Amino acid sequence: MIGRSHFKSILCGLMLTLMTPMGQADEACETFIDGTLDQMFSSINRAPERDDPELRALVQANVDTLSIARFTLGKYAARVTAEDLHQYARSLNAYFLGAIHDNIQGGQDLSADVLKSFDRNQRDCIVETIIHRESESDLAVVWRVMRVGDLHQVLDIAIEQNGNKIWLAIELRAQVVDLYERSGGDLNVVIQKLGFD
Repeated sequence: MIGRSHFKSILCGLMLTLMTPMGQADEACETFIDGTLDQMFSSINRAPERDDPELRALVQANVDTLSIARFTLGKYAARVTAEDLHQYARSLNAYFLGAIHDNIQGGQDLSADVLKSFDRNQRDCIVETIIHRESESDLAVVWRVMRVGDLHQVLDIAIEQNGNKIWLAIELRAQVVDLYERSGGDLNVVIQKLGFD
């Protein structure tokens, strides 16, 4: 698992410049995030372990790790075999699971409020939430959600640290590309070096 200390500050303005006025996608995206958080809190409070199967299945179903895998590999995504790409996507599922678990600890009363959302287009929106944690300060989390038909999936998650919103997939891309190049195109090295395995 990549350490939180490795995250560089990605300013909120990076995404705000891409946002368009609110539209029809907002309500559906907000409902999706609200329902996902309810399930997540229930799972975490029931079994606070990081490797809880229910929480892992929830992340797998609601986070589009295959798209994130392609994004973080950048121009090298086309060079990776389908088998290796899916292996890498599975490792990203574990990464996002750990990021969620480390920032939203179990064993406490968790709740969340959806603050607002913005459409980037009719299928792509940003949902801002605040998570209330019983034993810690509130946590601001922003979700980028893609809608394909009736299916919604998370494409990226931003966690606020020191006033900056740090987008996990955006931060990962620079590190993944750098490691991929330095390893001579060995995706297994990327997975091992970033602690995804």
